[in-house]
Amino acid sequence: MVASVEVRDIERGSREAAGSGFISISTSDTLSLERAHAVENLHKRVGEHYFIDPVQGRLARLRKNVGASARLHVVNQPKGFQKDRVIMVTLTYAGDNGDWEPRHISRLIKCLRQWCKRRAVSCRYVWVAELQKRGVIHYHMAIWLPKGLTLPKPDKQGWWPHGMSKIEQARKPVAYLMKYLSKDTSKCFGSFPRGARIYGVGGLNDLRCVRRWLNYPRFIKCRSDVYERWQRFAGGGWIDADGVHYESEYEHAYIGGQPAVRRVHEHEKLIEPSGAFCWIH
Repeated sequence: MVASVEVRDIERGSREAAGSGFISISTSDTLSLERAHAVENLHKRVGEHYFIDPVQGRLARLRKNVGASARLHVVNQPKGFQKDRVIMVTLTYAGDNGDWEPRHISRLIKCLRQWCKRRAVSCRYVWVAELQKRGVIHYHMAIWLPKGLTLPKPDKQGWWPHGMSKIEQARKPVAYLMKYLSKDTSKCFGSFPRGARIYGVGGLNDLRCVRRWLNYPRFIKCRSDVYERWQRFAGGGWIDADGVHYESEYEHAYIGGQPAVRRVHEHEKLIEPSGAFCWIH
């Protein structure tokens, strides 16, 4: 008899795995031996748990979003010989975090947008927040502008009356931004003022779908292109564009008082995430 795994047994086993760590597997000749082994191996890890570091996880998501946004701005430059140049703007406070307000950076962005609009150019930027050695928040911005257009200094223009600004040209804007998102989590998630945003992106427009796709779980990336929009299901899991529900592969748990995730389901990957498809991870 050929060993196989029925779909209903997989689904039942996935639900049971969350409580017992075991999977119920039946035998039948309805599937080929190769298919049976593939599906069986796919679900061997159901019930496994992994300890997580919330801070490192947040930093990884931050680096992914900032890095992807900056790279998308680079590849989205106008076609032709007249490419954009990237300027880097540093915004600092003269005082301490007591002088900070959540609307300071948003007001500057509003002024930047108005300035770009008057010149009929797209307002494209990525910014990240960082803590100085003295513990005061400051900002680093990458702004994409057409060659020949000079941005005024924000502090001299009245856009940033809270301290000083510095402008310099960058040849490698992605590397510039990423160096401020180092593994030193004290700079990224230290004593930021309450309510402070850590990064912001503007001007991606149609390319927002790419960044959204990069943040989907791996099994969704294997089932959709960048234009498909999946939504979280209120009871857990995801809903695709056709209304089909997919269970979440993990659930949050605490093991020995430490935060962890437990694998409760594993969807078959329609594309093997290796080689040319390693970016699916």
